Amino acid sequence: MIRFNQFDDFLSREDYHGRILHGPFSRPLKDRLLACLKHFHSLDRLGSPIIPYIAAWQDGVPGLWHEFTGRRLLNLLGCEPMSAAACLRDSLVVSCVYREAEPQGRVIKEVTPRQALRLSQRELREQVRRNGALEAIYQLVAAEARTIWLKDQATVEVFPDDGICLSLGSLICVSNEMRAEEALLNDHSTLRQHRVETDRRLKDTESELRHAQREIIARLAKATEFRDQTTGAHITKMSHYCATIGQAIGVKPELNELLFHAAPMHDVGKIGIADSILKKPGRLTPEEFKAMQMHTHIGAELLSGHQSQLLKVAKHIALTHHERWDGTGYPRGLKQREIPLPGRIAALCDVFDALTSPRPYKEAWPFERAVREIWRGKGRHFDPRLVDAFVKNLPAIRQIFNRQMPLSA
Repeated sequence: MIRFNQFDDFLSREDYHGRILHGPFSRPLKDRLLACLKHFHSLDRLGSPIIPYIAAWQDGVPGLWHEFTGRRLLNLLGCEPMSAAACLRDSLVVSCVYREAEPQGRVIKEVTPRQALRLSQRELREQVRRNGALEAIYQLVAAEARTIWLKDQATVEVFPDDGICLSLGSLICVSNEMRAEEALLNDHSTLRQHRVETDRRLKDTESELRHAQREIIARLAKATEFRDQTTGAHITKMSHYCATIGQAIGVKPELNELLFHAAPMHDVGKIGIADSILKKPGRLTPEEFKAMQMHTHIGAELLSGHQSQLLKVAKHIALTHHERWDGTGYPRGLKQREIPLPGRIAALCDVFDALTSPRPYKEAWPFERAVREIWRGKGRHFDPRLVDAFVKNLPAIRQIFNRQMPLSA
């Protein structure tokens, strides 16, 4: 057994408070520990920022103890050498480990609270034993309730015959660095919150703009109603008919919503048509009908020059809702898929609602008669696919037909 009188002069009896040199352990272990004690004691006397320590634990025995504790650590903890390990354990708040995440190569920070460290002590010991090294950062509440951060780097040596592990380590204060990291994380968090708030405000603004656009469209449609001998119910039912068919053929919800709100603008160009033509109770002359056809161009002109998707759809509808599937419509004689889908849908719905609505020059047609007329127009006036969707969804069409709808519905 190694006795204290075998220590060098600088290592007195009071300097050692460990267990191994006094215990029933092997000579190789005690020799190794003695060599480390001499080295670490010399390092501690240099006054370096590095705080040396030697910790040890024994297989099957809970807890660990210190064979050597640097003076600066004792001062930070405000404790005696005999209780250094316990004070360090009780002062611990969290342990941080930085690891490289695959495959991006990003560094991630793993934070483990004190309670979790205690519960997983056995697993942590085995991991350190396998790796032969330890590197972590600890947050401690030191003497006088000061919060400090210490970086721990240690080499672990195993002595199987004794069931002992020695952790030969050094601590260095990194409180300034960790506070800077916390400040940076707080700044990032503030920026994220600001971005979330900005996104929310942007969405609110966009929602307000969409609402304003819809309000403008509704008021333009109302102005058209005053000029034309139609009713608000016709304009509103047009929207619902169009949305029903759009949904039936699989139009995406956001596009179908645009269709719903743009449909009332189909006849907005009639604002520019003379009352003598627009309100004429009888059949129009060829010249008058040619003038009436201009409402498609006028409507498109009124709705052009804006990047709003809603107004773009409304422009297509205003310009093409009188085109026919066989190419005999106006104003440009487009046929089949040359006609934009919103225009094809609006064409069918406009005709159906016009047939079932009373006018000064005609009575409203019964629902079944109007449906038969739409069917007869399949492949000539209307897109065959849309007619099929219209017929398959007659229960929904009839519900809309039976509703009493104001303009704002």
